[in-house]
Amino acid sequence: MRRIVDGALRGRAPVLLGGPGMGRSTAVRAAAERLRGHGLEVAVLELADDDADSGLSPNGVTLRTGGLELARALARSRAAPAPDGRPLQRVPLLPLLRRDLRAWAAASGSVLGEDEIERAFRACGGHPALFAAWLEAHRATRDLRALEARVAEHSAGLFARLDRALEHLELAKPWRWIALRGSASVEEVRRATGATKGALDRLAMAGPVSRTLGARAEVSASCELYLRHCARS
Repeated sequence: MRRIVDGALRGRAPVLLGGPGMGRSTAVRAAAERLRGHGLEVAVLELADDDADSGLSPNGVTLRTGGLELARALARSRAAPAPDGRPLQRVPLLPLLRRDLRAWAAASGSVLGEDEIERAFRACGGHPALFAAWLEAHRATRDLRALEARVAEHSAGLFARLDRALEHLELAKPWRWIALRGSASVEEVRRATGATKGALDRLAMAGPVSRTLGARAEVSASCELYLRHCARS
């Protein structure tokens, strides 16, 4: 959120990029409210998953959201400004970390123990829409099997959108390889599948894959509920 707000205040045109259910609308609207608190005129332009055009905007600050097609288009024209002449600032939305889920649960008034946070993280992989469904289901039942069944049923439409995103020629091969392997280093994935860094970035933005940067850069198929859906399909 700080990156979006600070970028807009510095004269940039932030665009939030993410796959299905990654919280683009929620994040951009919250950022717009913060900027309006600074006295700015702010417009929000939400683009569809398959829209590759960043779109025209009215006067003032415009915050954009887009999907993987827009991310690909921006990668092809890396130096291009937004239609309003401001330099674009790309903000990729990635799966949440355990600490993010813990803070979200606490802020929503849900009292989750560490074992419950861990189960939710493994099941949802840090995917915002899935974790929101998990919290809702948790209010109805504490039985793990019934809870996960509720989340999976609620997320059928989201899973269909993820299926379509991961069928793209750029993502299909690395996704299948990672889903079978579970986790691997970035270098291993690139050698085995030929995936570029940009493709792995967009695979993480799609939602069911997490990236770890640090002593050992890794990617992992981190969303058990979606993996079960794929196994049944």
